[in-house]
Amino acid sequence: MSPLIKNWFRIALLNLILATVLGALLRFAFVEEVAWIKFRNVLHGHSHVAMLGWIYLALYALFAALFIPEKADRTFYHRLFWLTEISVLGMFVSFPLQGYGAASITFSTLHILFSYAWAWRFWSDTRSEPASWSLRFAWAAIVFMIVSTLAIWSIGPILVGGFRSSHFFHLAVQFFLHFQFNGWFIFSALALALRWMERQGIQLPAKRLRLFFILLVVSCILTYALAVAWSNPLPIVFGVNGTGVTLQLAALLVFLSLVWPHRNAILAPLSGWSRSLMLIAFWSFAGKILIQTAVVIPFIAKAAYTIRNYVIGFIHLILLGAMSSLILSLALHHGLLTRNNRLTRIGLTFFVIGLLGSEALLFLQGTLLWVSVGFLPHYYEGIFAVSTLIPVGAAIVGLGEMQAAAKNSPPM
Repeated sequence: MSPLIKNWFRIALLNLILATVLGALLRFAFVEEVAWIKFRNVLHGHSHVAMLGWIYLALYALFAALFIPEKADRTFYHRLFWLTEISVLGMFVSFPLQGYGAASITFSTLHILFSYAWAWRFWSDTRSEPASWSLRFAWAAIVFMIVSTLAIWSIGPILVGGFRSSHFFHLAVQFFLHFQFNGWFIFSALALALRWMERQGIQLPAKRLRLFFILLVVSCILTYALAVAWSNPLPIVFGVNGTGVTLQLAALLVFLSLVWPHRNAILAPLSGWSRSLMLIAFWSFAGKILIQTAVVIPFIAKAAYTIRNYVIGFIHLILLGAMSSLILSLALHHGLLTRNNRLTRIGLTFFVIGLLGSEALLFLQGTLLWVSVGFLPHYYEGIFAVSTLIPVGAAIVGLGEMQAAAKNSPPM
């Protein structure tokens, strides 16, 4: 693997550490009073660095490794990577200090503009390549990424018009999040997974792949209705969402029919943590769809977007369970992370225990609130404890990478 791309991934890993440290700080704020922070501002910093610093730049590195041809000019991508990283660090500092202010909005806007530049260059460098299904999913992912940012451009006029507390502001924010999570992230993950299968020589039926693609695209568009239902709980809105989640469930069934016969061939080249993380990613993806299918029932839908534990648990199921696990699995296999490193294995152990433990507590506590039982004893202390394992694990993986880089550095 190119040392350049490997360094990109290490920087993305640093962003994961920064994002999860802010996440742990948010958990600690429920255990002890932390008077010197503004919770909402730190939350904005946490979410922006997690999505735009870790997931985006990790995908940037993996797309470069698996899709961009060797003949492409890497200098452009390298410069653009560092410009994007500067915008991420700017958001990491400015959001906790000022929330949405001049500096944080500037850095966020720059990130969007840099993502447009990356999308244009990726399309230019890959459009002459054979149109494999993995590449089609990658192109679709990028289209959804661009579409999601249209909502960001609308927020300025909404705020200037004094509509911050209106439904328009909520719908714009949810539009961005929905097409980031269900469009850009999920289609990127599937693009990488399909690329992996293609490189293993696994031939999937083209007709069923086309059906899977169409079902997933249409369902992604229709399931935005759940966000609309929050402010407009009309029967027709729930009906549109119900159609969307039904199509999404059908897409999952088609996907299972595609990969299940090849499950041994898919997993055979993977070993250790790379295999375990791939399985976590798959079950998180399936769980995400099953949860969204359940909200076709109106009273479950109401619980899904009113009980905060469910909302946070669902977001982390996608970001950590599906996306981060797949990214780390492929990074290990393709050499972006050092496989035969004791610190890497220890760090991933902490990371996964923190992921599974926090998800279990979030969904369990959400269910207890739903049935009006109350809180688990020492819930906030418990979820803070397991949540700290995530940044600790990521930091240990980072130390392992520093150790590996030091060993491979030429002597002075």
